[in-house]
Amino acid sequence: MTLNVGIVARTLNADHLRGTGRYVQELLNNTQREDQIEWTAYAQDASKPFRVPASLIGTTDVFDYPGDRLYLWEQVGLPSRWKRAGLDLVHCAENTVPLWQPVPTIVTIHDTVLWEEKRPSKMDHFYFHAVQGNAYRNCAAVITISESSRRDIAARWPFLEKRISVIPHGISDDFFEDKKVPLPKVLKDSLGGAPYLLYLGGPQERKRFSWALNLLAACGREDIHLIACGFGSGGAKPVLQDTLRHRVHFAPFVDDSELVTLYRNALAAIYPTLYEGFGFPAVEAQAAGTPILFSPVSSLVDLVGPLTWPVETQDFGAWVAALKEILALSPSARGQIAAEGVLWARQFSWRKSVERHFGVYDAVRRAAKRR
Repeated sequence: MTLNVGIVARTLNADHLRGTGRYVQELLNNTQREDQIEWTAYAQDASKPFRVPASLIGTTDVFDYPGDRLYLWEQVGLPSRWKRAGLDLVHCAENTVPLWQPVPTIVTIHDTVLWEEKRPSKMDHFYFHAVQGNAYRNCAAVITISESSRRDIAARWPFLEKRISVIPHGISDDFFEDKKVPLPKVLKDSLGGAPYLLYLGGPQERKRFSWALNLLAACGREDIHLIACGFGSGGAKPVLQDTLRHRVHFAPFVDDSELVTLYRNALAAIYPTLYEGFGFPAVEAQAAGTPILFSPVSSLVDLVGPLTWPVETQDFGAWVAALKEILALSPSARGQIAAEGVLWARQFSWRKSVERHFGVYDAVRRAAKRR
């Protein structure tokens, strides 16, 4: 029996995909005919690309709704469309949900960062802290991506605790395929063949780009450069020292195959984040056979693998020592742990993750039938 599922996919309705968009795309991309899932993917802006897979099993519904400043697209427009479409259930995959849920609704709350950081306006604060808190009460199930996020969600909304399923992300199959994709030409030219470290994250304070810059300055190798992936130079101006400017390069948007090349060619990956709901780079670097430095905080506790150099969050001396240890590895030692890291990373399969999502869908459908 086919299950008709609506999925909120605004993060695919964008010029470039980021973390949540990748998650939504992989849910759609890893659906197979035998799963008997028929999707309706919802988005808002017809002027931007809607990056659903070409092989989408289902349809799309891109529509606007007046009153976006008051969140009416999500609160009124969406549930109205769901009711008319005759869906069996809906998956709000991007943290937020409408109060009115005319069909059984599942929400993925990736982490609680949106509630811990200061909101940009009083209206935004009210929407997240008051409206969403009440809307979650109506949800049939909650999916999150790590045990750390589960604990944070249960602490903030205790009434959700028994509804939460923890389903870790997977990573792209590109990391396990033996194909060589060149670096983007602009990046290759600016590097000029220099060895490099790879910083993953962004300019946000909790991501600690400045920490990565300080590591570059202290590593004892002036020939080493740094590639910052995921944002442009504009976000780095406040922390980028003049003495390092010629050694720091930015790769705001790269596709998965280019990202694999960036990882594989890096001396090490630097991931000094203070909080993550999942932490893709912690797995991706190891899948690419590249050593990575990070602090085992929040969800990253569960992502320490053979290629991890775990370091205390605020112990800069330990970070420098760990980086120098990586740089001193012999080719044979590095090759051995790289093989172990790739093997370890294979447990993070998108197909397995998607199958577990469908298990939640089935449980919600069966519970709805009993009512």
